[in-house]
Amino acid sequence: MSVAWKRSIFAIFIIVFLLELAVGYYLTAIYGFMSGDASSRVANAFYVLYSREPSLANIGFIWNPLPSLMQLLLLVFYPIFPGLASEGVAAVIVSSLFAALTAAMIVKAGFRFGINKWLTMVFAVLYALNPYIFYYGANGLTEVIFIYFINIAVIQLILWMREDGARPLVIAAIALALAFWTRYETVFFGAALAFTVLIWILQQKTESLKDRLRQAEGTWTLLLTPVVFSGLLWIFFNYTIMGDGFYFLTDSYGNLGQAELLKNDERFASMVNNPGLTLLFVVKRLWYFCIPLVIIFVMRLIERRFFRWDTLMLFILAVSIPSMQVILLLKGGTAAWIRYYMYAFPIAAIWIPYEISLMKFKKTGVTLLITGMIASAGVMGLMMNDPTVASDEYEAFRQNKLYAEQEAGKAATRYINEQLSDSMILTDSFSSFRIIMGSKTPRNFVITSDDDFEDSMKAPSEHGIDYILVPNPQAVLSLDGVNQQYPTLYEQGAEWAQLQQEFDGYWKLYKVLADPILQKD
Repeated sequence: MSVAWKRSIFAIFIIVFLLELAVGYYLTAIYGFMSGDASSRVANAFYVLYSREPSLANIGFIWNPLPSLMQLLLLVFYPIFPGLASEGVAAVIVSSLFAALTAAMIVKAGFRFGINKWLTMVFAVLYALNPYIFYYGANGLTEVIFIYFINIAVIQLILWMREDGARPLVIAAIALALAFWTRYETVFFGAALAFTVLIWILQQKTESLKDRLRQAEGTWTLLLTPVVFSGLLWIFFNYTIMGDGFYFLTDSYGNLGQAELLKNDERFASMVNNPGLTLLFVVKRLWYFCIPLVIIFVMRLIERRFFRWDTLMLFILAVSIPSMQVILLLKGGTAAWIRYYMYAFPIAAIWIPYEISLMKFKKTGVTLLITGMIASAGVMGLMMNDPTVASDEYEAFRQNKLYAEQEAGKAATRYINEQLSDSMILTDSFSSFRIIMGSKTPRNFVITSDDDFEDSMKAPSEHGIDYILVPNPQAVLSLDGVNQQYPTLYEQGAEWAQLQQEFDGYWKLYKVLADPILQKD
C-alpha cells in the first residue's frame, strides 16, 4: 500500500473520529441526553471498579460484555474525569472509534479492489456522514461496534472468494467471535455467513461433490469454531455464576423479559403468529436502509450479472440480521426498534468497492451509487424525525419525556450528593444506573450486583439501609427489583418508610423507618 493510500485511510479515520466525538460529547455532556442502553453499558463497566463489591462478574450476564469491557479500560481514569461515567463519555469514545474504523475500512477496501482513491473517499464520507449512521457513532450504543466486526467478516468473505486461502477465513472467524461478544444478532449473521460460504463452495464445478462437501466441512470448522466456542463459553459463564446457562435469555431484565410488556400493545400483539402482517411490518422498516442495495441489484440486472451466486450471497447477508426480528415478532419477543433493521446499509456500503470493480458501465454505476448514498441520507434523516417510526432517535433531539426523565435523575443525583453523602441507599441498578454513576459516593449504594441486595431489600433496616430509591413503575421500570418486591411503594408508600423527596414524578426517595418483615410480625 502506497503512502498516499495510508494517509487517506488515516485522514478519514481522524476526521470521522473527531467529528463523532465532538457531537457525542455535546449530546451527552452539554445538551444532556444519552440513550439508556448506552448508559447502562457504561454502568456495567463502572460496577466492576467502583461499586461496594467490585468484581468482574458485575459486568453482568444479560448483555454481551465486550462493549463494557472496552469502556472498562477508559473508566480507570474516572477519578480524574468523572464525566466518563456520569455523562457516558466512555461509551461515546468507543462508539466514535468504531465509527471511524468502519469509514477507514471502506477506504481500505477501495484500495484492495483497485478503485480510485478519491472515489473511495467519497463513498466513505457519504457513509460516515449519513445522519443515521453518524448519530449511532456519536451516541455510545453498540451498533457501530457490531457493524465494524460484521463488515470485517463481509470484506474477508469477498477476499476469500477472489483469492482463496485460509487467511481471510481466519480474520472473518475472529471478527465473527468478537461480533458475538458485542450483540446477539451474530447468531443470524453467522448462520448467513456460513450459508454463503457453502453456496460459494458448492457452485464450483472443478471438483467432485464429495470433495466440495469436504472443503465446506473444513471451511466451516475454521470459520465457525471461535464463535461457537464463544457462545458455549457465554452459556458456561451464565451457568456457573448465575445458576442458569440461559440466564441471558430467561431473566426478567433481558430482552425477552422486557418483551412481556408488549403483550398489552395491540400493534405487536396482532403480529404474534401472523407471518403476513409481520413481514409487512419488517419490510416497511427495512426499506429505509436498502437504497444502495437495490441500486447494486439494478446495475447487475442492467449488466446481466444479476443471476450470479454472489448476488444471492449479498442478499442473504443483507437480510440476515433483520430476519431475526421476523422470528421474534412472531413470538412477541421484540419491540422492533428501527435500529434493528439498519445493517443492510453498512453491509451494502462495504460491498460497494467490490461491486464497482466488477462493473462494465462504471460511470453509470458509480453515479447511481453516489446518488443512492445521498438519497439514503435524506430518507434516513427524514425517518429520524418521524416519532411513529424512529421514536428513540426522535426523542434524542427533543426535550421530551426521555429527556425529562434523565433530568429528574440528575436532580436525584444532586440531592443525594448534597444531602445524603454519608447514607446507605438501596436501589435496583437496572433503573438507577445514571444516578449511581453521578454520585460522589457510589459505594454507598446497595445495588443489584451486591451479594446482599435481595436480603437488604427484604429487611433494609436490619442491613443498615437508610434510604430506598424507587422509580415510577411505568413501562419497563415496572421490572425494577424494588417495584417487584413492593408494587405499591411508589404510589402509596408504606408504614415502614417515610417519603423523603420526590423528583419530578419519576423517582421517589424513601427513608427507612423499620423492616417490613418485622412490621408484619
